[in-house]
Amino acid sequence: MRIATAALLVLASGALLAAQTADAPAINLRGKLYKSVFSSGAGALNSADLAGLPEPLRDRLDRYLVRRAEFKSRYKSDPDSLDRMRIDAKRRALERSMASLVEAPGIEGMAADFVADAPIAAEWNGLPEKPIAEAGFAEDVLKKNPGSPIAPWLYLFIAERHRVAFESYENGKTEEGMKTSARKYRTFIERARSVEDPVYRAIADDMDRLPYLYIKSTNHPRDYAPDS
Repeated sequence: MRIATAALLVLASGALLAAQTADAPAINLRGKLYKSVFSSGAGALNSADLAGLPEPLRDRLDRYLVRRAEFKSRYKSDPDSLDRMRIDAKRRALERSMASLVEAPGIEGMAADFVADAPIAAEWNGLPEKPIAEAGFAEDVLKKNPGSPIAPWLYLFIAERHRVAFESYENGKTEEGMKTSARKYRTFIERARSVEDPVYRAIADDMDRLPYLYIKSTNHPRDYAPDS
């Protein structure tokens, strides 16, 4: 009798938890969080978008926005061409992203060092090779120091670049490239989701919900597995 009663209590507790989870509103920031991390301009996340978000995510995003607003670049450069100026602008945007998101001592220097060495392109020109090179560089950094404080940010960066490459491959009707970038995207976006800090899952989910990032696509790498 005691065993049966205990089993009923466990089942009831599980049903209540499932009901509460089903009733909980989904967090959908409609690409604003993704844009604040990997883009710029109008439509990025702001403090008004945090109202109603659950804790601890709301407090974490508030800290991120404060750090983003107060960011000062440490990346040093003396551009000698318009192309180099464009590259520097993209590097500083990525530097701001990493320095604002990663809460670790010395992150400002790490962010400046990463963007100084990364093969950041001024334009991708609708081709996959350049975002693939950027993702490959980040993977090499990660392999050398998988426990680095910047590892969670690198997961997002690699996933984002492979999503861009996937869309470029689809535009060029290159199926093998689509397969490879789809696998990379799924691997690294799941790594981002597994990070204890809730901000990385939120960014991964916000990016994953978008129908495309760079070139309008009829496929999504999340679901693309033509050989299965």
